Amino acid sequence: MSKPFNFFLISNYSLTTQIVIINLSTAILALFFLIIFNFFLLSSNEYLENQKRIINSQLNEIANYLNKNAIKRILTFDDSCNSVSEEQNREEARTGCKENDLLDKNYEDKPLQLDPTYTQQYIYSNFLNSELTVKVFADDWTKFADTNDFYVGEEEIVVMDINSEITDNDKESLNFYQVYKNIYFHIYNLTQKYFNEQKLNKLKNDNITVMETIKTKKLTSYIFKDQDKIFKAVFASPILKDEKVYGVVLIIAPLIYDNIDTANQSILLTNFFLFFISIMFFLSLLFSKSIVAPIKLLSQITQLERDKSSDNKIDIKYPKRKDEIGALSYDIKSMSDDLKKRINEIEEFASDVSHELKNPISSLSSSSELLIQNKITQNSKNLLIRNMIKDIERMNILISDISNYTLTQVEIDEEVFEKFNVIDFLSNFIKSLPYENIEIEFRSNNTSAYIVANKNKLAQVFYNIIDNSFSYSPEKSKILLNIMLEDENIIFHIVDQGIGIPLDFREKIFDRFYTDRSKDKNKHTGLGLSISRKIIDSFKGSINLIENNYETYQGACFEIKLPLKG
Repeated sequence: MSKPFNFFLISNYSLTTQIVIINLSTAILALFFLIIFNFFLLSSNEYLENQKRIINSQLNEIANYLNKNAIKRILTFDDSCNSVSEEQNREEARTGCKENDLLDKNYEDKPLQLDPTYTQQYIYSNFLNSELTVKVFADDWTKFADTNDFYVGEEEIVVMDINSEITDNDKESLNFYQVYKNIYFHIYNLTQKYFNEQKLNKLKNDNITVMETIKTKKLTSYIFKDQDKIFKAVFASPILKDEKVYGVVLIIAPLIYDNIDTANQSILLTNFFLFFISIMFFLSLLFSKSIVAPIKLLSQITQLERDKSSDNKIDIKYPKRKDEIGALSYDIKSMSDDLKKRINEIEEFASDVSHELKNPISSLSSSSELLIQNKITQNSKNLLIRNMIKDIERMNILISDISNYTLTQVEIDEEVFEKFNVIDFLSNFIKSLPYENIEIEFRSNNTSAYIVANKNKLAQVFYNIIDNSFSYSPEKSKILLNIMLEDENIIFHIVDQGIGIPLDFREKIFDRFYTDRSKDKNKHTGLGLSISRKIIDSFKGSINLIENNYETYQGACFEIKLPLKG
């Protein structure tokens, strides 16, 4: 990736910074969805529509009631009974009229109309103290009732705000969440008001509304803004009977924006968001301490292990955990131990090589000085020359075995493992050995057993042990290779009929350059068994000298144990 984009790679930052970046990204994403949710909550708010449905229901109720009860033929007095001549006084004129003449003689012929008295009684008795403004107009636009223009008298009305009685102590007693909730609701409702007002742009007056309702004979509604710049809704319904309009009912209602239900939904989601973000950051802090601190400790330990100038006596404590960091700690500790072991082996190996080479070099140096001085007899010269040849051969063998030993160490680290049938492999391997004077007996109760190893290195191990057994065994003797399966391991016993090895030397014989041979000592450097153990260790197995329990084979008994692979 090009360098300009490296800045955006999260892996370029520390683990703590990475955790902070991830948390901030998660918080921003959650905040985005919170805003989207609130936006749809505010946009799809049906609270105003619910208000309209309630007002329409009341409007229909008033119109239906007036339709059934207030449209009637209104009784009137006869004008002839009210006329008074100059010769009559008013009392005489009244008593001169018959009682039946007090009513209109053509009562049945009077047209239906909206009774103003009945309408006023109904409106003022039911809606005078309501928040709604109710107006009723006749079909000629005459106003019959208006709850805003009705005055009950000149009595003084005292309006008290019961909230003003709340003392300062009561305000201080409000807890933090209540204050937070009140502020949140206030902001939410202001936002809700803004959203709703974007939809309210129709302006009408009473006359236009009444005229349009009479004309259309249908319910009409409009929104207008009063002198205080407050939006109000006007709902008008015709008072119909037999498809004729006798009047119009008008309801003017202030629009209420405060919606407790949606505000509660919003604050609950916001509270969950704040709680979630707080918990996430808190857990991230714990996670940071739990992850970053041990990794830093492992880094410091690695520097201490690498620092050669540090005191080797420092007790380094690796983190012990059961998670991946614990596994990493164990692996680093194992790698450190292996490196230390390898360094110690190299130091010991260098010391052993130096010791093994010093003897023939010293012998060669002494012999060469004697030959240069030329003060010895010819027989002594011949003996010195023969000894020098042996020392040279010994050094050649040492150098060759040392080279093989170091090469084997490298090959063990780089060898390729494969799964194979070790019984078939060893059966063919035994047949290929070039021993003529010694018989090798092959025993196995199984025809197949699979292991994972390197074939060449395993063949080298068996060759080294069998070659040692051959060198210690008399002619015409036998060497036994017995194969057994035990649980999840396969066990090999290599037993000869030689003089045997005391069990007190069971570990000594695996040391480098160790040999107790009395014959052909110069031809063996004592590295074979040491190399064999290292190879078997790389296969996760073991090789040991054990007690011999075979009756016909009383020599040394070597046991190799390797894990089976199903």
